[in-house]
Amino acid sequence: MSEILNFKYFFGGISESEKVGQQGSFYSGEHLNIYDEATSLGVLPASVKVSGTTVTDLVKWIVSGMPKDTNKYFYGDTGNIYMETSAGVWSKLQETANSGGQGMAYHDNYIYYTQDTQIGRYGPLDDNPAFDDDWQTGLNDTSDTNLAPVMAFKEGLAVGHGNYLGWWDGAVWDDDRIILPPGLEVRSLDMFNEFIVIGTWRGSEITDDEEGYLFFWDGISETFNYFTNIPEGGINGLVNTKNRIFSVVGSSGGLFLNYEPFEKIHQIPRLTLSQYLEILPGAITNWKNLVHIGVSGGTNSSNVKQGIYTWGSKSKLYPEVLNFAHTISTGSSQTTDVKIGSVKGMGKYLYFGWQDGDVYGVDKVSDTGAPYSTATLELMIHDNDQMFNDKGINTIKVVHSPLLTGESITIGYKIDRASSYTTGDANSTVGSTETRLNVNDRYVELQVECIIGSSATTSPTVRYVGFEFDPLAEETDY
Repeated sequence: MSEILNFKYFFGGISESEKVGQQGSFYSGEHLNIYDEATSLGVLPASVKVSGTTVTDLVKWIVSGMPKDTNKYFYGDTGNIYMETSAGVWSKLQETANSGGQGMAYHDNYIYYTQDTQIGRYGPLDDNPAFDDDWQTGLNDTSDTNLAPVMAFKEGLAVGHGNYLGWWDGAVWDDDRIILPPGLEVRSLDMFNEFIVIGTWRGSEITDDEEGYLFFWDGISETFNYFTNIPEGGINGLVNTKNRIFSVVGSSGGLFLNYEPFEKIHQIPRLTLSQYLEILPGAITNWKNLVHIGVSGGTNSSNVKQGIYTWGSKSKLYPEVLNFAHTISTGSSQTTDVKIGSVKGMGKYLYFGWQDGDVYGVDKVSDTGAPYSTATLELMIHDNDQMFNDKGINTIKVVHSPLLTGESITIGYKIDRASSYTTGDANSTVGSTETRLNVNDRYVELQVECIIGSSATTSPTVRYVGFEFDPLAEETDY
């Protein structure tokens, strides 16, 4: 006797297992809007390259000039500093010598940027700005790591360089205001309550050492106020979300929340034990009440999907989950040639800097932008808890909003872990509200996908995915 397996909730995000997960979760997805409505799937606004041919290196930091100007500033990994005006005009301001794009921040009418052994600034932004590359010198040499983060905090400016935290109070520069234990390197900075949070690591590669620390400093005390050891790995990057510390830790793509207790909440999918992944500290941001993570700054895995992941929830009524939201505008994702250097949410827009082989760029996502041309949902593998028995797959069905011109729904399936999906014909019939695929085959394990095709301006909404199968109980032979 046939049975129906229904999928009508989609708020569970990407599962950590290929077969089991919380309610509403799925094996994989791409470009899916799972946040607007818990019982349906939409398509997210697409990323668009806005930098043209101006950007020629991997942008690691993105900073707004607000409130002193309306420009946005970008710092690349070979020292190039770029600017985008409010009219969308791009230019390269300068190529900074002896720089790996270590860090950048806005503070008090200036853009500050760290180099190998010094910090420069550009400004005043509201009055004929100019560059001063050696505004302060004598920083610890960070040419091995090319990371020296900068952050405005209270009335001052914090600069991490090596195991020092430099401090500018508006009048006096102190290059070693805070000294951390030898061997540690400041990699990331953010704020938590009244403290600046200092994320550290050891070595010059994320795989060098599996130990990190979080230090907390109030900007007043003679040394850090307290610290906590993170034996799970170095702090790739961190961000404050809902007054909690969200961090990416170690070389295995682990996502963690808070620090007491230090809770692992997820992991970047498809990374095996023998593979590594690095997130750059400028590639984590908040936008639209969700954490956005740029994956990755480097990996040896061609299975991991590279792009922008989100973590969060529609509201407290739903679980906070992981979703693969955006790919770079070239369309590349599962290749080690792709790197994401930076991600920054600013008002209506999300920016991210990327590299695809020898091509570089900055993409922008607008909250009212046109949708991606396709979005994909892959359900978890179904075996009916009977790996020892064949089942029969009959019909797969998708219920969706009435299709408009240029929209489509395509159903695919894989039997017994086939290398690729077998897909049916795309349904693009205007006004159609359901798409069916008759399969009539046998399987031990079955996986179903739904491809949502969008027009230049609109996209359909998927409200239900299900399939009819026969458990073939009369054939059971255990």
